[in-house]
This record gives sequence, structure tokens and C-alpha cells, in this order.
Amino acid sequence: MVLNTLAFLAGVVALQFCAELPASHWYPVAALAAAPAAYLPRLRLPALWLLGFFWAALHAQQHHDDLLSEGLQGRTLLLQGRVNSIPVRLAENDWRFVFEAERIDAGNGWQPFDRRVRLGWYRASEQPRAGERWQLAVRLKRPHGYANPGGFDYERWLFQQRIAATGYVREDRRNRRIQEGVGLGATAMRRGLSERLEALPLESPSLALVRALTIGERSHVSTAQWDVLRSTGTSHLMAISGLHISLVAGLAFLLSRLSWSHLGALPEILPARRAAALLSLLAALLYAALAGFSVPTQRALIMVSVAMLALVSSRQTQPRAVLCLAVWGVLAVDPLAVLSAGWWLSFWAVSLILYAGGGRLGRQSIWRTWGHIHLVLAVSLMPVLLVSFQQASLVAPLANLVAVPWVSLLVIPLSLLGVLLLSLSDAAGGWLIGLACMLLDLLWPLLAWLANTGVSTWHQPQPPAWTLLPAVAGVLLLFAPSGVPGRWAGLWLLLPMLLLRLSSPAAGEAEVTMLDVGQGLSVVVRTRHHTLVYDTGPRHSPTFDTGSRVVVPWLRSRAIRRIDHLIISHGDNDHIGGLRSVMEELPVGRLSAGEPSAVSGYPAVSCREHERWTWDGVTFSLLHPPAATALEGNNASCVLRIESAGGRAVLLTGDIESVVENRLVAEHAEALRTEVLVVPHHGSLTSSTMDFIEAVGAGTVLHPAGYRNRYGFPRPEVVERYRLTGARQYDSARHGALRVKLPADDRPVEVSAWRCRLARYWRPAACL
Repeated sequence: MVLNTLAFLAGVVALQFCAELPASHWYPVAALAAAPAAYLPRLRLPALWLLGFFWAALHAQQHHDDLLSEGLQGRTLLLQGRVNSIPVRLAENDWRFVFEAERIDAGNGWQPFDRRVRLGWYRASEQPRAGERWQLAVRLKRPHGYANPGGFDYERWLFQQRIAATGYVREDRRNRRIQEGVGLGATAMRRGLSERLEALPLESPSLALVRALTIGERSHVSTAQWDVLRSTGTSHLMAISGLHISLVAGLAFLLSRLSWSHLGALPEILPARRAAALLSLLAALLYAALAGFSVPTQRALIMVSVAMLALVSSRQTQPRAVLCLAVWGVLAVDPLAVLSAGWWLSFWAVSLILYAGGGRLGRQSIWRTWGHIHLVLAVSLMPVLLVSFQQASLVAPLANLVAVPWVSLLVIPLSLLGVLLLSLSDAAGGWLIGLACMLLDLLWPLLAWLANTGVSTWHQPQPPAWTLLPAVAGVLLLFAPSGVPGRWAGLWLLLPMLLLRLSSPAAGEAEVTMLDVGQGLSVVVRTRHHTLVYDTGPRHSPTFDTGSRVVVPWLRSRAIRRIDHLIISHGDNDHIGGLRSVMEELPVGRLSAGEPSAVSGYPAVSCREHERWTWDGVTFSLLHPPAATALEGNNASCVLRIESAGGRAVLLTGDIESVVENRLVAEHAEALRTEVLVVPHHGSLTSSTMDFIEAVGAGTVLHPAGYRNRYGFPRPEVVERYRLTGARQYDSARHGALRVKLPADDRPVEVSAWRCRLARYWRPAACL
């Protein structure tokens, strides 16, 4: 059964590396090819692989067909449907939620429109509530996210969540609530509990963690709390995970079995063990519903179901068979679950516990067993964590050794009992929840101390795919049963993943990467031993900026731990918004700015014309602003030229407008000649005059612009001007992060686009 499961899983996984989905005519061919599996055992494994591949492809194609059509983008549409998630408060009257659309009016009457869309409602006139039916005027666009190495793949997440479009609610008199939230469904139940928890007069910051533990609502957990949880490897405790589902099922089984025996004639009708199994299954189902049936809870629920039903039928089941059934169960319902890191973390963790503990853990003391489990998890999960997040906690075994029993045996029972009592008595339920918060408050200083030790987290670039196989083999060998020779050799198989480093540019070379930060700008320049960052992208909210979401992850994905020079071209949010996050995460040697007064809280010096320095054979020259002139706004932008030892150059221009372009043409005509130009002001009509374009003479131009941005950048007229010069044009919205390699010799400049280099079926590729 294990080999059959692995073959099917391998087929599902293989699809996730495809740039395109298979054509429709291949599906019946695959069905006919897989048919011999039932009759020819030798062909069973390849047939199951084929079945897994096309089963996942079928689900992916169904959702792909549901994506918003190009013609509906950017138009005001009228939707009717139901709020299908607990709305997340972004600000006082700003909300974000999933809307299960049922009908659409695009100007030609109501039509069926069965789609899930993710909406923001800013300055909302009323508070939307889960389960309510609404009519909303919206603007939608197809799923789109930043595309950068090392960053979160938002488009993959949206695809896995079956989100067909994202958008916002417009202020419109047609917006109205059609029906109050009713029913006994999971969404309505979670909404009611969320509102009761919201109303509790508790000031403890741990209340946000209790909300996550009881109803799976993690939006209230602060960024600082998440940082501590990630650094200590305890994030899994603050989500309704398989551990919690199993705990609830186990407690329900014990309590039910003890109490059932004292209920008169009922034990004669239904034996206590069978009754307890059914009641524990019901408890696990209810708790999983509170979590919204996330992937880890699906896995745990299926495993608990198999185990409990085996008790009811008086049959014995092997743990590995239960795990295989869980894999089949989850993938049968949703094969795209493998796009989630949680799927891999959940199944890999349980698999390794069963593998490493087979026949050994029961012979050890409880403390040695507990410590052994956490050591196994810390080592075995490291490959998955490094591949998924480029980081892993080094203090996780110690943190979990204390936190897991503390949270599982004390906090969760009190929290769940408190939530149950809230429907009967706010005072009683609130008291228990307050006690759970107090217990978390007692635990938190230990976690915070471990997180701030300075050695809590291992950061490294995303390892090459080929290192994953030896790492998995190393984990299996390291924790193999006693008696297997050479178990410690498993450590050597882990070394390629842990020690392999990316190559740096050669002496005299420069690597210039324009990151995809949406409507904004951030460029990273690497030489052999130095790093310069030019701008940090926009800040969208107090909790979201591209400094923390794009720039820092990219730097860490390249093993960059220090910024030698950070330049903020000028003070506009789309260039300076991520500054604070970058400064807090990485040491910065020198900070320069076109508008130093806008860089509040940090010692910044002014960019000045004629400033020049050389790193590793690469020359950096500032061409603007002049030292004796006080400029503000766009025209204060620092203009930086980077030239390799081979004479190849890139020009970074910030948001300069035509008046500065004219000055540069008049005073720096020779220095303007470059092979690559980052287009001024994102392709605005106020910039990129023909005189400037001809003076630069770039063969490659890069447009830093957001997807379907409200300004229409780059403007078609500007694109046409560059087209007339014969330049190759790229833009970050279409191509993602753009890497330019300036060679140290007379070789041509190399340009590569991230969306082209890592094309996937859920992310449109753009190649020239």
C-alpha cells in the first residue's frame, strides 16, 4: 500500500513542475493507459503515477477555467453571494474577506457566476459578517502577486485556495445586505464564537493566540508574535493542527468511555468503547470545522476517523496504513493541497514519528521518548522548511519540549471549555479563557528569550532541488531502526543542502536585480563582495510593506547578511515604504537619500552629483542631484550609474521628470550612455523625453510598474518611444523580478525574467 500511495503522490507532485496544463485530448488517453493497473501488477505503479498526474491536472484545469475572464477586469461589476470567511479588520472600517459569488451583472443582466473572490472593502459603510448574503459593486482582476526569488508565491496560494479573482468593493448605492447570516454551518459557528471572543473584556495580547487555537482565526496575531513563533519553531501550536485534533479526539474518547459506563442501560445497547470512538470522532469533526478544514486538520481527521471506525468495527489497523489512507483521502478531495507547505510539513512529520518510533519509543522512559520525538522533528523538518521558507529554527527542540505539553495539556483544554461555556455564560467562559491567556503569558517570556538569543534561526538560500533527495535519504538513515549500520552517515547526506552556497559575481562583474514590488521600485546591485540596495518599494499598511515581504526575503535567499550602501532615491512611499523593515532586519553600512529629511529616525546623508566609488572593479557614479541645489519630490531622485569592468552599464533614475532629464542630457551626455535603463518614473508621461532616450541609447529598458496600476504605467506613449529606438522592453508586472548581468569583459549584457525562468501553470510566463 505504501508504494501505491507514493506512486500516486509522485504523479500529483509531477504536475506542479509543469509550466502548462496538458491538452484536453490527453485525459481520455491517460484513462485508457491507467486501466491495466487493475489487471497487470507490474504496470500498477506507473499507472498510479499517471492517474495521480491527470487527477491533479483535472482539478487544476477546472479551477483554471473558473479564473476571471480578461474582459471583466477593471470593470464595475455587480455580484450577489455570501461572505464565506470571517472578515479580517485591516483598519477602523477596512475589511478583507472571501466572497462566494453566485450571480453577476456585468451590464447585461444577471448571469450565474459560481466563483470564490477575495475582496477588500475600504471605508465600509457597514461591517460584513460571515454567512451573510450581500449584493456588492466590485472591481476585480485576475489573481496576481509579486514574482521574486525567495518570496511568498501569492499566486500559487490563491490558486490552491480556489480564488478566481481579487478586488475591492466600490462605494455604490447598490451595495446592500440581502440576508443576515443564518444556519448552523461551520462558518456561522465560527462567526458567532469570533464575536463572543471579540466582546470579552480581556487586555492580554495572548487573546489573539487563543482565537487562533479555538477558531483558527489568526489575523489578530501580531507581527511581533509571529516573529517569536517562527524563530522558535512553535508556529504550529497556534494553528488548529493535527496535534490538536488528535488531542481533542483522545480527550473526548477517554471522557466518553468513562461516563458512558454510568448511563444505565446504554452500555448494553452500545458498548462503551464503540460509543467513545463515535463521540471522539464527532469532537474531532467539530474542531476541524472550527479550523475551516485546513490541510493538517484534514489529515488528522481522516487518520482519527480510520482509527475510531476500526475500534467500532473491532478491526486492527497498522499506523502506516492509516497514514496512507489519509494521503489518499486528502488528495482524492483536493490534489492541489500539495501546493501548500502545510501539507508537506504535516504528513512528513507524522511519517517520521512513525518511522523513527517504530518499536523503539515504547522501550524508553517518557522523557527520553518526548525528547527523541522533538529531535526527530527538528532534524527531519529542516529540509522541508529550508525548501519552503529558506529558514529553520535551531531552538525548536527546546522550545517545543516545553511549549507543546504546556499548550496542549493546559491551554487548549481551558480555551475550548471556555469557548463552549461562552454560549451559556459570558462570565464563566470568559474566566476560563482569561486563565488560558494567563498561562500563555507565563510561557511567552521563555519563547521570546529563545527567539532573541541571536542564534535561534538558520537562514540560507533556497537549496537546489537535487539536494532534497539526499537530504531525505539522510534523514531516513539517521533515524533508521537500531542495528542498521552507518546511521550517523546520514548527517553527511544532509550537508549538501545545508552548506551549498550560491556563487557571487566575479571580480569586475555586477548583478543588478530589479525586484517586483508592484507599483514602486527596489533594485539590488551585487558585486563580488558588496551589496547596494536602491529603494525599498512601497508600504501598504502598518503590517505590510515590500521591505519585509520582498526585499529582505530576496537578500536572504542570496545569503546576503549585510547591506553596504542603501540609497533611497526620494521620499515617495513607493520608494521609501519598506525602509524601516529593511533597516530592522539587516545591518546597513551607509544610508544615502535624495531627500534626507524624509528618512526620519535614521542618519542619512544626501546623494550628491560627482560622488564616485569602486567596489571589486565595478564603478558607481551619482549624476544627480547637484550638491548646491535643494530639490524636493520626484526631481530630488538620486540618479546612479553602475559600470562593470567590461564597460557595460545600468542607469537607475528614480522618478526624475523631464526638467532633470534635460539637465542630464546637457551636462552628462557622455555618462548617460548605458546598455540598460531603469525607466524614469515608472513610464510616466512626465518623463522619458525623446532627447533623453536617445542620449541614453539603452538597448534594454526595464519598466518598474504594478499590475493593472491605476496610473496606467508604463503609458503606451512612453512604450512607443522606446520601441522606436529598437530597445527590448521588460516590465516587472509582466516579467516579475528582472536580473541583469554586467560582464567584466566584452560579452553582451544578460537579462533574465523570473516569470520566464520559473514558469508554472498557475503563474503566467512572460518571455521575450
